[in-house]
Amino acid sequence: EEEIAALELTQLETTIRNTEQSLKNQLEGVATEIGILHKERAERENQLRLASTKADRPGVLTFALTQEGATVRKGEVLARIADLNSFRVEATVSDVHATRLEIAMPVKVKVNEEFLAGSVTSILPAVENGIITMHVSLEDKASKLLRPNLRVDVLLITAFKERVLRVKKGPFVNGEGQHEAFVIRDGVAFKMPVRIGLASFDYYEVVAGLSEGEEVIISDMRDFIHMEEIKVK
Repeated sequence: EEEIAALELTQLETTIRNTEQSLKNQLEGVATEIGILHKERAERENQLRLASTKADRPGVLTFALTQEGATVRKGEVLARIADLNSFRVEATVSDVHATRLEIAMPVKVKVNEEFLAGSVTSILPAVENGIITMHVSLEDKASKLLRPNLRVDVLLITAFKERVLRVKKGPFVNGEGQHEAFVIRDGVAFKMPVRIGLASFDYYEVVAGLSEGEEVIISDMRDFIHMEEIKVK
């Protein structure tokens, strides 16, 4: 009986090992099938993602391909989105100023009657029809004043001085250097030599020839430049 019991125990142990191996093989097969299904699912999700048009950021839709049944090739534009939280300005300037342009040059962007500060981030090397194109980064990229394709004035700051005498711009002079202007004193306009320095969008710097508080005629006075004084009515 003991030998029979030992034989039966050996048979049971063999059966258990065989069953465990069979279950292990089945589990490995199931795991392989699950891995294949996960891979197929990932491929389907990737195909679905590639076949859909989903923006990666919030913004305003400015263009979309609306023609039904149109053939779309790889790389073609389906839509354009304007990101209203990150505006950039593209500026153009004549190539005569090329030597004065540099990266990080401070600028002021005039929108209506307000100004936004920024700096030049890149200057395109190509010159087209005498025009140089630059990219300007703004300190306030999400300003409520800005809109896509909005035309603005970009003022390049090539030099800066503090506490200077200035006069409002006008056709009475033409840029920096030595000029003659008419200063009004007691109802009479006297011709005076003046020297103009830096020029901004709205003002000229007066280096010499004028004093603070003097009244200057800033309109075109070329017809009277031969006269030393003019009576002003």
